Amino acid sequence: MTLTPEQAAPRNAYSAGEGKTSSSGYDGSGSDPYHDEPPVNVYNRPANYDPYALLGESSRGGWAVWDFCYGKPDEAVLPQDPRSMIQPGISYGKAVHFNAHWKNCHVDPEAVQEVGNAETCGELRERFEWGGRLLTGGSEGVGALFAGTDPYTLEGAMGISTLTAGQYRRLWKSWGRYIAQPNNYDQRVAERYGSPISDTRNPYPLAGEDPNKTDGGSGQLPLMFTQMRLKDGSWSGRIGITCHACHSGNVEHEGMGNTLGSGSPLADLDLFLRDALPQGYLASVATLANLSHGRGTNNASDVNLAFFFPDEGFYSARDFVGLLNSGSTASMDTPAWWNLGHRPVKFADGMFPADAPRIDQVFYTPIFGLFGSVLGPLSEAGQDYMRKAGPPINAWIETLKAPKYPAQINTALAEQGAILFHELDMWGPDRSNPVDRPQGNGSCASCHGAYSPRYVNDPNFLADPALEGVASYIVPQRIIGTDAVRWETNNESMQRAGTVNFFGYPPTKGTENDCGPQNQERLRGDRELGYLAPPLYGAWATAPYLHNGAIPDMWSLLKPEDRPTIWRRVSAPKMKNPWYNNGNVVMGFDTNFERAYDKNKMGWKYDEIQCEWRTWWNPAVTPGYTCDPNDERNTPLAQEILGVLFDNLILVWNIWAPPTITNAQVEDRKIYNTILYSQGNEGHEFNSVLTDQERLAIMEYLKTL
Repeated sequence: MTLTPEQAAPRNAYSAGEGKTSSSGYDGSGSDPYHDEPPVNVYNRPANYDPYALLGESSRGGWAVWDFCYGKPDEAVLPQDPRSMIQPGISYGKAVHFNAHWKNCHVDPEAVQEVGNAETCGELRERFEWGGRLLTGGSEGVGALFAGTDPYTLEGAMGISTLTAGQYRRLWKSWGRYIAQPNNYDQRVAERYGSPISDTRNPYPLAGEDPNKTDGGSGQLPLMFTQMRLKDGSWSGRIGITCHACHSGNVEHEGMGNTLGSGSPLADLDLFLRDALPQGYLASVATLANLSHGRGTNNASDVNLAFFFPDEGFYSARDFVGLLNSGSTASMDTPAWWNLGHRPVKFADGMFPADAPRIDQVFYTPIFGLFGSVLGPLSEAGQDYMRKAGPPINAWIETLKAPKYPAQINTALAEQGAILFHELDMWGPDRSNPVDRPQGNGSCASCHGAYSPRYVNDPNFLADPALEGVASYIVPQRIIGTDAVRWETNNESMQRAGTVNFFGYPPTKGTENDCGPQNQERLRGDRELGYLAPPLYGAWATAPYLHNGAIPDMWSLLKPEDRPTIWRRVSAPKMKNPWYNNGNVVMGFDTNFERAYDKNKMGWKYDEIQCEWRTWWNPAVTPGYTCDPNDERNTPLAQEILGVLFDNLILVWNIWAPPTITNAQVEDRKIYNTILYSQGNEGHEFNSVLTDQERLAIMEYLKTL
């Protein structure tokens, strides 16, 4: 596949230089690779900025500190990170509430053995470019899952997590009824495993090619794969998996394409591992410890596995038992990276500080680095990689921007929505809301932050306008009401074990900036457990919604009674095969904006699926489960028993999933069944008091962010 120069232009975040491509080749413009206008936020207000306007130009996420450097010299000193303002008392009496606070994990860089926070624009640019190389497929210095940046190290088990180019080229042999590699192989791989073709050159060698004589090869990998380089910059011929498998998606529309950092509702990594195992890919056994029961979700948050291996000190026998019966976090929807710069804490339940970058690097760590201090030098080598790579990766991630909504917006309706979003008290006396009231003024903004200039500059909403778009309210479960499996799995034993684990920054334990798991009782105090309300930049591009992806569109999130119980997103049109190849590649979800996006409901189109009894191996609707999610009195015994096992025994949920054998079963993995464990679509019920007109106005406003 040959790319045009336009297709080969990298797409990341804003360049912090003069708006042009930086020296590394990363222009960093998100979905707008030729954007030469300065970014907009509190440090870069346009000349016509109106502090009383309802609809100002959105920053589209990213990180205010990075945007500050646009057009400034390398020696420019960085301003305060707005997130660092989120300290106890900052939102007292304000309309927008914060209860999860900023921690600086790098007060003592020597103690944590990690580089301190950048102080100048030049230093930040260096980290950005390094992080871009680590996360951009095909680049010199690119990283891959469980391999770091070198596929041939002892700590990386000599590349056990990578494929040979030959194994990658033979994946089609696991697809069934093919007698030869199908045409358009790269695109068919992308469709089957749910990862778009990379927008930048991401090569691999075809049969008979020497990658170092063909600049990496003539093939073009999907975004979730990369060919790794050796230390001297030469091509290795080994193909690894990247973070983009779960963290980036695609919108087919003019001027768009790969949506880096959107979170991916497309990928089916279990299917890839199933196909790769017969081709000799031993790392396929990882599916027992991770991933999901359906396309578009993952279980990458099961850090309770990593916490079994302490680094400094030991945890108690009680905590060991607590880890064993912590259960499984099960199905998760990946949150948008482009909102990380507006969150003082990260992950769905706010478990780690945003300034704890090594946890973001966990899956790129050479595999033996995940075993605490158990393996001595091998563990230390893997952890040293995390210490070095974590900060630049975090810096690059925080710069990402959400794509602009590509369709027409009704300005008058959006202005109405801005007022409703920031002012409407859903617990007002005329609403009779049956759900417990949250902190703040009872509006959407009270949990998700303020965005409109009129409210950003109102001291009744925020203590400082620099807090625009920042969200840091962990909403108690009794209020948010969404599926509780995630935060319940991350139990107190697991949290305490994390304090002596490498990921929990043990040297900071007990200090003012304790960067261990933030939901342990000694740190959270009387704050209730629940879920972190995310910032809403680019919300239009992050469907489906809730932390587990159980709700297909914004309309049904805001109107609970309209939520489908079992649904399947629309697939892309099938590819044609030549007469001699009778196989049928399972197509991925349709990402064509005009054809597959529902502009009225703000989400991707889907079909409702009827609940029916099928064979035992069906991964969507299994015998022993009721077809009525509200039928508590007649819940089958098998369903109750399985629920207890999943809640109380680590890994059982993962292992229980039956093997996917036929293409019909692969198709069934596209079904989202809210009856199943961890996949409930309950919660956010307080929106039921909205009128339909209010919902439409709020959605129109969200399209502007």
